[in-house]
Amino acid sequence: MRALARLAAAVLAVVFLHAAAAAADYVTDHPPLIDRLTPEVLAAVFPEAVRLAPVEGPPTAVAAYDAADALIGYIFSTLDLVRARGFSSTPFDVIGGVRLDGTITGVKDVFHREPHIYNDARRTELLAQYFESLAGTAFNGLTRGQRKPDFVTGATISARAMAYAVSDSARLVMRSLVGLPEVTVPTIDYDGFAPMTFEELAAAGSVRSLTITNADLETAFAAVSAGVTPEVAPRADRDPYIVFSVGLASVPTIGRNLVDNVGALDRVIEGAPDGTTLLIFGSQGRYDFQGIRFQNASSGNTFDRVEVVQGDRTYTFHREDFVRAPSDLGTHSGFFLMTPESGFDPMQDWTAILKVHGTAADGSPVTVSFPLEYTLPASHILMPEPPPEPILVGIWREARPDLVVLGLALVVLTGIFAFQRRLARHRRLHRAVRIAFLTFTVVWIGYIAGAQLSITHVVTYLKGPFEGVDVTYYLVEPLIVVLGVYVLLSLVLIGRGVFCGWLCPFGALQELVHKVGRLLRLPDWTPSGRLQRLMWLPKYGTAALVLGTAFLLPQAASSAEEIEPFKTAITSGFVREWPFVVYAVAILGASLFTERAFCRFLCPLGGMLAVLDRLHLLNLLKRRPQCGSPCQLCAHSCPVRAIVPSGKIVMAECFQCLDCQVEYFDDRRCPPLSKERKARERAVTAPVGRLGPAPAFVVRQRNDL
Repeated sequence: MRALARLAAAVLAVVFLHAAAAAADYVTDHPPLIDRLTPEVLAAVFPEAVRLAPVEGPPTAVAAYDAADALIGYIFSTLDLVRARGFSSTPFDVIGGVRLDGTITGVKDVFHREPHIYNDARRTELLAQYFESLAGTAFNGLTRGQRKPDFVTGATISARAMAYAVSDSARLVMRSLVGLPEVTVPTIDYDGFAPMTFEELAAAGSVRSLTITNADLETAFAAVSAGVTPEVAPRADRDPYIVFSVGLASVPTIGRNLVDNVGALDRVIEGAPDGTTLLIFGSQGRYDFQGIRFQNASSGNTFDRVEVVQGDRTYTFHREDFVRAPSDLGTHSGFFLMTPESGFDPMQDWTAILKVHGTAADGSPVTVSFPLEYTLPASHILMPEPPPEPILVGIWREARPDLVVLGLALVVLTGIFAFQRRLARHRRLHRAVRIAFLTFTVVWIGYIAGAQLSITHVVTYLKGPFEGVDVTYYLVEPLIVVLGVYVLLSLVLIGRGVFCGWLCPFGALQELVHKVGRLLRLPDWTPSGRLQRLMWLPKYGTAALVLGTAFLLPQAASSAEEIEPFKTAITSGFVREWPFVVYAVAILGASLFTERAFCRFLCPLGGMLAVLDRLHLLNLLKRRPQCGSPCQLCAHSCPVRAIVPSGKIVMAECFQCLDCQVEYFDDRRCPPLSKERKARERAVTAPVGRLGPAPAFVVRQRNDL
């Protein structure tokens, strides 16, 4: 036995040291990014790239070119740029690609030590599928729930952390290498351009038009005065009278798509003072917006047919404010220049007023106005990038249904312990409740919800303060957080048995497997008292090994934590490499013959909880003076032999199964109770007059209850 233990320790040491060396070497001395872009990696992150070229940082990146040798985007590494990490203290290396328009081309992880994914073929494949789904997503959409890692079962925290790191890295590349402006307030997009037809611009609201028919004009004049003669008479054979259109030409997507001569637009913009806004007006039909007075110096070169109203200000135009520009808006079109001094704000709504003049029957002038309201569509406005949704918000929102189920289960478990004396008086009910809850623990907590609390979580929480993490680090797994708080409170109050005996999926699975062994009438091996006390010690050693590795050799922590088969048997559902599966199956096989063998003798989490069990405040398990001397019923009934010959319960080894309490209250099996019961029965059947006082021990027993 000792030789085998030494051999196992030697093998584990070699594995840990090798893993630590590999992780440390990669993180501190990894090859340049372009050397990490193997054909496999490149095909995953930027399949369109034909040629690559390193970019002198910062930030460090690789430029990607297409077949025409045109720059199409960049490739980056999260390890080089943000050095992020997930559930492990070792930073991961996820390589991604981003096009010049900010679209993610692909993502691939090339190195990590995330405990819920490392050495897990099934989750590694799920993570790869998740990364494939990110292709085509805007880099700033990775943190807004556009793609959720919820199908990377049991490893969503790591997947989220990697997606956030990709988003942060792509943002650095876009701002530094592509020149993506940092928008802090809503800003008009004066740099972007997208080809659009007039019809598309009109449909989007980028161009607004007003159609006035001959009938509309007649109705408008009639409402003012009778017998009005329009300044420009409509023609009965032509309708409409005018189609009046306006737009904001300063926006390239609007102006450059409307004008016939883009060069003329560029010259107007270059010749105007900085901050000048260009409004484009156009019309077609019998009437036009220009008129003739703007060409007549005697009339002040004023445009008398149009004006602009914004808020409480009205803007009129003169000849020097106008530049003709043939466009898709109509036969007559051009730009009105609004200088910064005018106070016009292109971000705010404004109204173009079209005026049609006429003469009343009495010779007095008559003018009717037709307003055309304009709002710049949001598609032409750059908005500040919304802050990414805090990772905790999405995680806890998605976990709400599971939290409800877990909360109900914990209420039930609390009720079991609160009313354990009543439950223990009914052997069959206790057995049914016990098996039902253990089954729930295995099936729902373990396999459905994936809430197997393990030494990995303990290590993570203990290392947090030494690594400068914030509170988010402790709250990223809602079910584990709730379970952890409940286990901690129950540990302080009544001991480790609440978790180890009721809430640990792997422990529950072992107990159910042992019950199968009993049904199959397999041998039930129980070590002697002396041997068992020796066999209790290794779990403290494995706990020390895992904790020591986590702090002294952190790169090997993931390997050390494999002492627990929880990841293989519960979290991964036995879908892992064969050595891990064989190890887990062997432990479960041992449970056929020995109750909870791993929990009692090897579990590092159990060892840690057993140490802390010494601090519990309450002892709810009832004992009598006769327990241990002379009665050994409970000691023999305890499935894990946590009751020593003296009758004392070793709470650090007790799983709170309540079997001993069932025996304690059974007046047909517990010798003191059986004796009392028989005495009562004899007293009831004795002849009248021979009844004596109740034996003293009956009174003592009643008080003891």
